[in-house]
Amino acid sequence: MSNRPLSSPPLRSTTTRTAVPPSGAPLPGIGRLRRLAPWFVPERPGPGTLAAHVLLTGHGSLWTDHPAAPRVAVARCGSFRVLRGDPRLLSPELLAPLQRGQFSAPDEFLPLLGRTFGTVTPWVRLICTQQHRPRRRPVPAGVRLRPLTPADAARLDAAGPELRWVTETWGSSRAVVATGGAWGAFVEGRLVSLAVCHLRGLAHEDLAVATAPEFRRGGLGLACVLATATAARHRGKLPTWTAPRSNGPSRALAEAAGFRPVREELAYWVGAARLTGAALRRSSGQAEQSPRV
Repeated sequence: MSNRPLSSPPLRSTTTRTAVPPSGAPLPGIGRLRRLAPWFVPERPGPGTLAAHVLLTGHGSLWTDHPAAPRVAVARCGSFRVLRGDPRLLSPELLAPLQRGQFSAPDEFLPLLGRTFGTVTPWVRLICTQQHRPRRRPVPAGVRLRPLTPADAARLDAAGPELRWVTETWGSSRAVVATGGAWGAFVEGRLVSLAVCHLRGLAHEDLAVATAPEFRRGGLGLACVLATATAARHRGKLPTWTAPRSNGPSRALAEAAGFRPVREELAYWVGAARLTGAALRRSSGQAEQSPRV
């Protein structure tokens, strides 16, 4: 069987933004996930929540080759990319716009990634769930811990890239603070640490935390994570944590918050696409013009 990409129909994209309904209301678009079983159903913690995040929040894109009987799926949000299905139905031209991101993909996609991107760097990440009682520390004097509200969007915008990167899977600071899944630590009115629901799935919420450099190692990140994890549990979701195996500080914070690994996953960070100039612009245009599911 040839590994040559087929000149298949364009990938079909769903990017419609939908509000998360009240508890107990039907989830818009989630019925589509059943067509993507067993790739995304049942949901697995970590990047396995990416497809549900796209459909629940309207942020990111979920592409398939066919709306009713998909043979390949590509999910993307922020720096996350997930490939599932038959790699022969994809080509470098279709994947090139997904440059400079981290891919979760079975081994059979590796030749395609190598043909598409100039660098493909493997790394191991730990997928953790909150299983144990956390090691709580008192919040330092002068620090106010509270949930973020829409009024905090400007504070997050002004916080700088050390904190603002957590907005990548929501598109903006305004979207993050409107989720009800973010807690922050404030010092004299300044937002110095926050934890957010980074990926919102049907059964899981993958968390992320960021702290201003001068306020690290003071327990603020841990306090924010514990508050955000508690809020996730109140929504009926299991808090999860994803971190590179080599990231000692992230692993230590996760352990203090009661998270323990449930599996390891080999991921791939890719650099710039091999396509350049006009060819890359044409490739991006093809992806943008793909019909919606």
